[in-house]
Amino acid sequence: MKRSHLFTSITLASVVTLATAPAASAASFLSPLQALKASWSYEGETGPEFWGDLDEAFAACSNGKEQSPINLFYDREQTSKWNWAFSYSEAAFSVENNGHTIQANVENEDAGGLEINGEAYQLIQFHFHTPSEHTIEETSFPMELHLVHANHAGDLAVLGVLMEMGNDHEGIEAVWEVMPEEEGTAAYSISLDPNLFLPESVTAYQYDGSLTTPPCSEGVKWTVLNDTISISETQLDAFRDIYPQNYRPVQELGDREIGFHYH
Repeated sequence: MKRSHLFTSITLASVVTLATAPAASAASFLSPLQALKASWSYEGETGPEFWGDLDEAFAACSNGKEQSPINLFYDREQTSKWNWAFSYSEAAFSVENNGHTIQANVENEDAGGLEINGEAYQLIQFHFHTPSEHTIEETSFPMELHLVHANHAGDLAVLGVLMEMGNDHEGIEAVWEVMPEEEGTAAYSISLDPNLFLPESVTAYQYDGSLTTPPCSEGVKWTVLNDTISISETQLDAFRDIYPQNYRPVQELGDREIGFHYH
């Protein structure tokens, strides 16, 4: 199932210039889900509104100027921010419940990844958020998949895939069959082709952003697909039985530009 979201430009609110946040890396992405996973959440006094106050390492969550997620929109004058391509292959993934989401980590095999301006970014893991973190023209979606990639320097690039209600999805079902209901329980290994998570059209929005979880480090290259994939009500309910909601609200765009790449 797919759906197109091409709209005219909207007026964006200006924001005060904020301090530059540290750049994200593969290490900074993994550490909050391991060493610091008990110190933040998606609700209450440890929820997104307070992340920046919970730890000095999370300062970018409140004072960063290129934060994610954002509201995406289409403008006829938009051009690509970077050239990109993808090449994925079937590989082994270890599926875990890390206390914030269900995450599938690439094991020893090469699952492929992205090429951005000629530089390779290898897929290292993917995970899920409900409802979606990014919005299109202020429209939210039931779920969003993040495929996280890193280059040799550890810089990150994330491919976001939005989901709409429809039929069972083969790739999601493969993950759900083994997803642990309890945090910290044993991870299960599956063989999966990441291409299953891509819609027929990979026309995409592009922008410079951050991690959407603490420490909210910036320097992440975001590519969010315009078309969607399907998820069934049964599949969505299965995830929400574990995590009823695990999303960060949209952040100010500021003076950033959103690119649009026809593929």
